[in-house]
Amino acid sequence: MNRFGMWFANLMRGRYGTDNLNRFLLVIALILVIADMFIRWRVLYLIAVILLIYVYCRMFSRNVNARYRENQKFLQLTARFRKKSSGAGGYAGGSTSRWNGKVKDKDHKILRCPGCGEKLRVPKGAGKINISCPHCGTKFIKKV
Repeated sequence: MNRFGMWFANLMRGRYGTDNLNRFLLVIALILVIADMFIRWRVLYLIAVILLIYVYCRMFSRNVNARYRENQKFLQLTARFRKKSSGAGGYAGGSTSRWNGKVKDKDHKILRCPGCGEKLRVPKGAGKINISCPHCGTKFIKKV
């Protein structure tokens, strides 16, 4: 890491940093600055500058607990909007999908051991395989 990177890392040590509320306020400030370019109301520019000052004060704050509570309150207020906009449960991508609060794995099948009843994850599409339970040592053959 270069000198500036080390200096900045030392500066941010013990500080709050950024969170969802800061990102939201930054986007609002950016929108206000862009709107000011077209509308030419200096009030919008002033509000954007005040928002940016507030964002940086939150980012460099050492009162981590207060900033965390502010962010949690923001997340609670915006929870219903974030759930609607992000689809079914808020997770998208990869080989897993979010459904009913549980992650569903499309590449594996969950089986129960006949000996101890423990859940075992085996790859799908492997055909007939010998499965050995790591918990009780029971061996069984299953088609997956």
